[in-house]
Parts: sequence; structure tokens; C-alpha cells
Amino acid sequence: MQAAKRLPDAELEIMQAIWSLEAPVTAAAVQQRVSKEWKATSVLTFLSRLCEKGFLSCEKAGRQNYYTPQVSRERYLQCESARFVRRLCGGSVKNLVASLSDAGALTEQDIADLRAFLDAQGR
Repeated sequence: MQAAKRLPDAELEIMQAIWSLEAPVTAAAVQQRVSKEWKATSVLTFLSRLCEKGFLSCEKAGRQNYYTPQVSRERYLQCESARFVRRLCGGSVKNLVASLSDAGALTEQDIADLRAFLDAQGR
């Protein structure tokens, strides 16, 4: 599993489409799910890159390729979240939350949800 690599936006969009579908998936199913009007060749290029990076595996059945995620959405989110906090907030989750609060990006419900989450974690 290579969740250590950050995906470019286009490849992340492909992965999000795949994560939202039941694996294994075809290129046609992915193309229907992405928001952009990409040509089939572009989707195939992204799928190939994701296989090379270890995010997907590809199995050929007849004339059709089937793609299966090798990195879960949860694992990728964990790695990206940790990288974000380290890079932009000096490793401090408190700095991240303070920044969100100062920007007015946290609702009362968000704060209540955070409190409940932390209480459930026993912290």
C-alpha cells in the first residue's frame, strides 16, 4: 500500500469515483462517475498511472480491465490529514482547529461534534 504519495487532483478524483463504486470497476464505470467531461483515453491514462503508483490493481478478463483499489479511502485520508497538519500547522491539531475557528469555519454543531468525538476517544 502506497498511501504515502499524495495524488494530483485529477487522480484523486478518479480514486474517489472508484471508492464510491463496488470493486472491481471498469474504466467505463469510472468515466460515468467523474464530474469532468474527460475522454475515455484520459480516464485510461489516469487508471494506468494509479496502477503504476500502487493505488490500484488491474485484472484483465476478456477484453475488459477491472480495477480494484489497493489503498482504502480511510487510509489515504489518514495519511493526507497527517501530512496536512504537519506541513501547514506545524504538527499541531490545536493550531488547525484554532485557525478554522478564527476563520469562522466552525459551526456550533462542528464544535459539539468535536467535543463528542474527543470524549468518545477518552481524551
